[in-house]
Amino acid sequence: MSYQVASAEEVATLRAQVAELTTRLARVEATRPEWVREEEAQQLTGLSQATLARQRKKPDTLLVFKTQGGLRYERRSLEAFNEARSIRRRPLALAA
Repeated sequence: MSYQVASAEEVATLRAQVAELTTRLARVEATRPEWVREEEAQQLTGLSQATLARQRKKPDTLLVFKTQGGLRYERRSLEAFNEARSIRRRPLALAA
């Protein structure tokens, strides 16, 4: 197996592309609304309306929501909720 080493020009080009993409991503992130409707929350979490309602009622929920002016969820709380759901506990090793 052989490897090819990138030239200094290629590395500089890649760094410039990464910097440009980072700037573009920051602009996109800045335009996203802080609060989302229930339909978008369902899409972001992959949960049904009923499951979201059950999660809202839990005392230790990570979901931040408001009902004034219609049900809305805070986007950051949905992201934190998804991240917490993706963390899996490692199974205990069985004793030999």
